[in-house]
Amino acid sequence: MSKGKRNEQLWEIAEAVASAEDLKIVSLEVKGEQGRPHVVVVLHKEEGVTVGDCQQFNDLLGARLELEEDMFPDGYYLEVSSPGLDRRLVTDREFDIFRGRTVEVNTYAPVEGKKRFRGSLQGLCDGYIVVTEDDGTTYRIPREMAARAKLYYEL
Repeated sequence: MSKGKRNEQLWEIAEAVASAEDLKIVSLEVKGEQGRPHVVVVLHKEEGVTVGDCQQFNDLLGARLELEEDMFPDGYYLEVSSPGLDRRLVTDREFDIFRGRTVEVNTYAPVEGKKRFRGSLQGLCDGYIVVTEDDGTTYRIPREMAARAKLYYEL
């Protein structure tokens, strides 16, 4: 099985398992193609992902992958986790999943006179990260100008 076909099939299986458990997949990555690859899955749900959620998903996905003998003929390692409180946002999917959450975006150069933005993530729109700060000001930050975008959590 080709790497591309395998990854596509892996996403389909993982999405089906996640959906049945009311979870969303933030990211899925296969690391180390030689020998036993390391499959890393990051999950999300609105009320937060628990250790039990991760264990349940791990068990269910592992059982499904065992049925797909040609997907990982030499075996695999499976790691399942939550995004964490201050996770970096990298993929378009993450900007959608975390819409409404507080984020912090730092830019390489000033955008509208600022290099640091903190507020409610409105999403990713036409190549712009859209953030509304506490004072109601909405900023459209060109994605290529973002040095770092992450969830913001204050204790």
